This record gives sequence, structure tokens and C-alpha cells, in this order.
Amino acid sequence: MSDQPSIRMKRRANIAILTGTFAFATIITLNLFKLMVADAKTFQKIADENQFGAQSIPASRGSIYSSDGKILAQSATAYQIMIDPETFRKNDLENSNIIAYYVSSKLGVKKADAAEAVRKNKVMEFLDALPETYNLSEVRSKFNGKKIPEINKVLFSEFLAGAMNIDKSVIRDAMEQDSRCIYLAQKAEKPVKDKIQDYMYENGITCMKLTPNPKRYYPQDNLASSVVGFLDYEGKGQYGIEKQYDEYLSGVDGVIITAQDAFDEQMPYRYSKLYEAKDGNSVNLTVDSMIQYYCETSLDKYIESSQAAEKGCAIVMNAKTGAVLGMYSAPGFDINNKGVLSEADQALLNSDSTMITSTELPEINEKGEIEKIKEADLLERVWKNKAISVINEPGSVFKVFTSAAAFEEKVASFEDKYVCNGFEMINNSRINCHKEYGHGEQDFKKALLNSCNPAFMQIGLKLGGEKFSYYADAFGLREPTGIDLPGEADSAFLSGTVLRNNDFDLAESAFGQANCLTPIQIITGYTAAINGGYLLRPHIVGSIVDSDMNEVLRVEPEIRRQVISEQTSALVREALQNNVDATETGNAKINGYKIGGKSGTAEKESKKVSENYKYEKLLDKSPEAVKIYPAPSLQHVASYCAFAPADDPEIVVYVAVDEPQQGSVYGGVIAAPCVREIMEKTLPYLGYYPEYTDEEVLTMDKRVPDVDEMSAEEAAGLIKDAGFTPVLRGEGDNVVSQSPSFTSSMPAGCKVFLYTDHVAEPKIIVMPDLSNMKIAEVKELFDTLGLNLKANGSQNDEAIVLSQSVEARTSVTEGSIVQVLFGVNNQNG
Repeated sequence: MSDQPSIRMKRRANIAILTGTFAFATIITLNLFKLMVADAKTFQKIADENQFGAQSIPASRGSIYSSDGKILAQSATAYQIMIDPETFRKNDLENSNIIAYYVSSKLGVKKADAAEAVRKNKVMEFLDALPETYNLSEVRSKFNGKKIPEINKVLFSEFLAGAMNIDKSVIRDAMEQDSRCIYLAQKAEKPVKDKIQDYMYENGITCMKLTPNPKRYYPQDNLASSVVGFLDYEGKGQYGIEKQYDEYLSGVDGVIITAQDAFDEQMPYRYSKLYEAKDGNSVNLTVDSMIQYYCETSLDKYIESSQAAEKGCAIVMNAKTGAVLGMYSAPGFDINNKGVLSEADQALLNSDSTMITSTELPEINEKGEIEKIKEADLLERVWKNKAISVINEPGSVFKVFTSAAAFEEKVASFEDKYVCNGFEMINNSRINCHKEYGHGEQDFKKALLNSCNPAFMQIGLKLGGEKFSYYADAFGLREPTGIDLPGEADSAFLSGTVLRNNDFDLAESAFGQANCLTPIQIITGYTAAINGGYLLRPHIVGSIVDSDMNEVLRVEPEIRRQVISEQTSALVREALQNNVDATETGNAKINGYKIGGKSGTAEKESKKVSENYKYEKLLDKSPEAVKIYPAPSLQHVASYCAFAPADDPEIVVYVAVDEPQQGSVYGGVIAAPCVREIMEKTLPYLGYYPEYTDEEVLTMDKRVPDVDEMSAEEAAGLIKDAGFTPVLRGEGDNVVSQSPSFTSSMPAGCKVFLYTDHVAEPKIIVMPDLSNMKIAEVKELFDTLGLNLKANGSQNDEAIVLSQSVEARTSVTEGSIVQVLFGVNNQNG
């Protein structure tokens, strides 16, 4: 038998070998397919990460402008300052130039000589060879007994700390990190960057990177702060326009892609590619900086005088376009220091108080603990735009909507009569009028002027729940307005089912209670009632342009629908103008202008319910709480909404003072004068000048003549001819001075004091506190003191002093002109 393999055995062996080879080849092929096809993108990404480095180039964020061109927000180039600790240890730790630069800058010697001494390790010898005139003690202390790496760490950290104004321990800690990138600053100014960059170039430093990183500035500080908003710490819009239009403003960052070698070092420039950053677009607001300023300064004054616990807001809107010309949520804040509390809030945070305001009780958490005041809560209250995000009962301003609906449906007319007995019984429940004994019989205009609740309950019931609900929807009172700002709240408005089936709720709704609206909903709906019936979408941005000033977007006025007819709107305007003009009781009246308006004094019933609930929880926790926390009281929102010119409305102004704690709570007393002040400045600013009636011309201020150096007799005659009363002081023959001066203007009949020698000097008068005095009382007092009264506001006999231009207990001279604002202290108007 042969030992040689048979042919069959050879064949089997060949088959086995071929099978194994094929199987191996198949496995190799499948793995190659997986690597080259199936997982190609994954491995390409890994390869790219190892072979390429990317450096971001931040885009410059677009600016925000007011409609009159004021810069409200802009980006300026700042710089990220980064240190690479590994590169420092590898390349710069032994760098002789660091020591040489220090010695040269400290002693004034040649840097090249100092560098040579460092390279030869003969620094101390170099210093010893210098004349005694050099101050060497500090320099020697840096080097004595130390090696170059140790010295370089100290000198380099001291230089950076000095240039950046930070503690050198921060630099030293960064140097010791096991990292390739430690950021020392994110928003360094250009002078800081230039100083470090010059140092790097001069000394061959390779471990630092300085990259542009735009920094956001708000040049107007507090102006329109809640509208403009701000960025978060990552540069994204967080509030206001900065958030709403973040996509337009932010731009697109660029990038430099650079090839890297096996040691992660960047390869020469020819192996890199630059993708330029695309700068953000700029946003042009409809807000005018001057009108915004009028809103802020005026409202702040009335919030301060009323000590309003929840501050307030003001809005100015173009009645024809819906463009917001001014929007202020008090108090404002410095956007550049958005995270810094006001002194009052900081004091509150540092105190033991658990109440943010005198009217808001603390919450009890799930653990049964009383919540402490948090810094974040205080900041959030300041940042929040109350004009769009806070809802309250509207009060009697709402009667404008009820009036418009009733006129449109022909269920009310100027001739209709309404009887007010001081209350109305609805579903066996009594709802009072603000006037305890009632207004008696009155026509529609009088009922609106009196702000009579029973009259409007009668109108609401006559209108019916179905129609009332329809007009609530039509005026946009059950939905957000869609204004181009983030954080707009929705209303809390009773459903149509409730209004159809419950006369009590319908009656309360008709005069402005039972429902809660935002200020922007109120002014938007109110505008529709007086502009011809057109509900506009309010907007605060006019246009957006790119970095080359090409228009990217223009916001056109948007009419959402017509709510009432032009004829009905004209009736509403007539009734509201009568509100201001009738018997001069309107605290918003401005001579020379036709103005319409309506006050509101809302009872915050919804807040009282929630505060009562919190109070009961506090008492359940501890009966002693009654000694610490006040029982909830009914708070109010004092508001006023006015428009001008009344026959062809151009602007609408709404002001709300939230929870006044001092003086009156009536909107006609607190908010109306504020609206008046804003309109008095805004109308001529927009080119609407007063057109006086013959009666108003007679009462207009007259200029005081210049009678200096005239004879006493001639001067007195000229003063009389000008309509004033001359009062002579002194024994001389000629006038040497006068009070008030010839540059002044004041009402006819006022006194002009003429001094005929230098012995007769003007008397010094301590200004009295005029609070709550009536016009007749002030006139009598001023006549006795020798002061001249310039009365503004209501001229009604019952009007009282709301404010005075010269503070009480301030010294003035006789003849001084004092402006006093009078207002009727009731809910009328």
C-alpha cells in the first residue's frame, strides 16, 4: 500500500484549502466593505478630527436702533484670552525673552544684553555689573537662587495678571492644568488684548491665543430696558427684542479649518481654509427714544408719589398702524448690569423679610416651610415686561368696549337714560356703584363721565351674553395680541357659556371686573374702538437691515379685522372727548388739544382671593402669623387711556399704576395726570401743535415785559398794559430789578414785583406743602405769600392739588411762578 495521498485525498485537501481561503477572503471583503462603505462617514469624521483643527470666528451681532436712530444695543469687538498650558511648558517655560523683557522694562537696560545674560545663565552677574544708581533690590529678589523655569512662571503670571487686572494665582493655576485650552477671559477689551499681543510678538510667546469675541453694549443704559432685553452668558437672546429676533441678530459664525500633523501641531497656512463669518442683521424699532423717555420719567414720578407696590407700565401706540412708540415697564434696569439688584432690592434681600412687597404674602413650600426671598425672584420681577406679561382686572377703561358694542348693536344711544340708585340687584346679589347714594337719572354721556357701574350693568344686560361674548372675541380680548415680543400672556376671560347663562358675571364684566387682561390687550382693543373700528396687530419692530443696510424685512401695518363701523367709532370718540372736556373735570385736559379718554379703577379681586388662601395657610402653620403678616386687603390698579387728536386719532396712551399705597387709588387722579404729561410732550414732538379756542386764548400765559432801568411810573404802566399787577418795592425812582424776570410767561393777573433800589431785596419764602388743597385755597395762599400760580389740569372748584413744581420746604423768592397740577379726586372720567 502506497504512502502517497490518493487523488481523492488531494481533491478533499484542495477543497478544504479553497474553502478556507474563500471564507477568509469573504471576511476580509465584508470588513473592508464595513470600513469603506457602511462606516465610511464615521471613520471619516474620526480622521477629520485627528487631521484637521477648527477655530471659530464669532459673527458680530446686529445692532438695535430706536426709530429716531439712537443705538439701544450694539456689539463691539472684545477678545477671548486663552492659554495653552502644555505649549507653555513645552515652548515658553525656558524662554529667555521673558526674563530679558522684565529686566529691560524694569531697569531700562537693553533687552538684547539681558537676553544674552539669561542664555549664559549669568543673570546675577549681569545685575551685579550694573551701577548702584539702578534700583536692583526688587529685581534681584525675583532671581536669587531660582532657576529659569521657576522665574518665568512668576514673571509671566505677574505680567498677565497686571494686564488683565486679575489675581496672579488664577494664572498660576491655569499654567498647571493638564489641558490645551484654559480661558482666562471671554470679553477682554482691545487695550488689554493689544498689550498681551505686543508682549507675545516681542518675546516669541506661543502659548497664548487671542480671538475676537463680540461684547454686547447698551449705550442708553436703562432706556426701554424691558423692550430691548439682553443676552444670556452664551450670547443668546434671553429677553425682549434680543430674544424675539435672535435669529436675525445673531448672524453665522465663521471658521478656520487647519490641517494638523501627528503631534496636533498646525501645518503651514496653505493647508488651511477660511469660511468668513456672516454678521447679524440690525433691527430698527418703532419705539422713539424721546417718547420712551417721556413715558419713563413721567410714570416714575407718579409711581413714587403713590408708592405703588407693583409699580406699573405705560404704552404709547400709533392709532393708525399699531406701531408701539413707547413702552415702559417700571422700574427699569441698567441692561449693562442686569444682574445687579437695586439698593432697595438688595436691602430687602439682606433683611429677614419674607414679603417681596407690602401686599404680597410669602408662599409655603411642600415641606411646610415659608419661602425666603431669592435674588432670582427679585431680578425676574424687574426684568419682566409688565406691559405684555401681567394680567389684571381692567376696571372702568373696559366701559369703552361695552359702549362700542352697545352702539354697534343699537342697544344704546346718547339719548338713552339710566337710573343709578347706588347699586344694582343681579340674581339676588347686590353690586354697588362707586358713588354710595347713586347718580340718579343720567344720559349716556353723563353715565360714562360718571363712570357709573349700574348704568353699564344695564347696558351689558341689554346687550346680552351672546353679543357681549362676540365683541370680547372681536376686540381680541380672549387671545394674545401677537405683538413681536416674547412672553406675552393670555387673558383670563369668562367663556361665552358663562356670560350667556349668568347675569351676575355679565353685569360685572360690563363695567370692567370679573375678567383679567394685559395692558397691551387693553390698548390694542381700545385703539380699535376709536380708530374707525380696525383691530391692528401691535408691533414694535419697523424693519430689519443687513450689515450693508439692505432691507431684509419690513413690518407693515396689519389690520386683523374690522370690529365696529366707522360711524360707531365716531360715536365712541365723541363720548370719550366729552369725558375730558365736560365741565373741565377731566384730569387729562390740555389746552389747545382735542383729547378723548377714560379712567379705570380696578379692584384686584383675583389677587385678594389668592392672598386670602396664602394667609389661611400661614395661620394653619402658626397662629402667631397674625402678628407678623398683615391680613390681605383689596388692592387696586389705577389706569387711564387717552387718544389725540380726538377727531382724527394719531396716538393712544395707556398708563397703569399698580397697587397705589399712598393718596388716592382712582385712575383719574393718579394715571390721568401721567397720561396728560406724556401727551403734553409727545404731541408737539410729533408735530401736533395746540389750536386754542377764543376762550383759551384769553386765559393763555403772557410774557412778562422787560422794565429794567425804566422809571417806576412808566414800568408800572407797562406791567398793567401787559395784563399783570405791578407791586413796587423801594424808595428809588427807577427799576433796578424785577421778579419774575422778563423771560418768564404766566397767566394774566399775576404779580410782578418791581424793585427801585438795592435796599429792597426780594423776600425769601419757604414753599408750603399744597397737598390736597383746592384751587381757591391755593390762590388765596399765594396771594398772601406773593407767589404766582400757574394752574394746570382740572379747573373744577372741587379739584385738589396733585403735584407742585417747587417742592415743599424749598426756599423761593417772591414773584416766583409755581406750576401746580390740579385734579378731581373721584372716579369720574
